Order: sequence, then structure tokens, then C-alpha cells
Amino acid sequence: MDRMDSMNRLDNVRKGLKENDDLELPMNEDFFNKLHDKIMAEVEQVEIAPAPVMMRPRNILRAHWRGWLYPVGGVMSVLLMSTFMIPHLAKVNEGMQRAGLASDGRERIVMEALLSPDEISQTLISSQTESDFLVDVASESSENFRIAKLKITGDSAH
Repeated sequence: MDRMDSMNRLDNVRKGLKENDDLELPMNEDFFNKLHDKIMAEVEQVEIAPAPVMMRPRNILRAHWRGWLYPVGGVMSVLLMSTFMIPHLAKVNEGMQRAGLASDGRERIVMEALLSPDEISQTLISSQTESDFLVDVASESSENFRIAKLKITGDSAH
């Protein structure tokens, strides 16, 4: 019902505008003075409502502060957390060093060398370069090729 009512009102306004479309307004000073007086009389009668809650200066100020408060709060919380965590991390690091868990690995290499010197010489201490490796692979493949050739031909002379 409200929609039909508002549509009827809009139609009436359209019809009124079409009827008064060719209305000529007088361009003298008395007309504009009367028009000004009517407008001012209407303005004096209208009571101005207080600003909505969102438009009060107090809330605008809060919105301004919120723009940078969250990032600064995040940075401050990280700084406070790191300030309180550094002594605890130092204690944990010290405990790990006492237990031998946090070291540069030299003690572990020395311990492995003492326990099994053969393995340490084969794995960690190696003087073989890439070219030495490729030469070894080539010689092994040529030996395998000779053995396969001997099996196929049955020649025992080579």
C-alpha cells in the first residue's frame, strides 16, 4: 500500500511540474525579496535536530586515532613481547649449550672421529674432486663393457 501511495504522489508531482513548465517568473527585486522572506520564515520554524552520533566531533576524533592506533599497538605488543622473552631465550640457549645441543658441530665431529675413524675418513674427510669422480665412473663403465663383451663373444684373449 505504501508503494502505491508513493507512486501516486510522484505522479502528481510530475503532472504538476509539466503543467507549470512554461511558468514565467518575474525578475524584479520585490519578487526575490518576498521569496527570501518566505524561505527564511520556513527556516525559522524548522527545528534543527542534533547531529547524529556518527557525526559528533568526539567520534570523528576517535576514528582519526583508530587509523594509526592499531598499527602502533601491534608494534608495541611485539616490542613488549620481545622484551619479556629475551631473558628466557638466553636461559634456554645457555641450557642447550650446557647439554651440548647448541654448538657449531666441532665437538660432534671430534666425537665421531674418535668413535669410528674409518667412517669419518670416508664420509667427512674427502679429497676427491668432481673430475676424479667422473674418471672413476668412466673406468668402471669401461671395465663393465669389457666383461660384457667377453661374455657375449666368449673370447678370453682380451
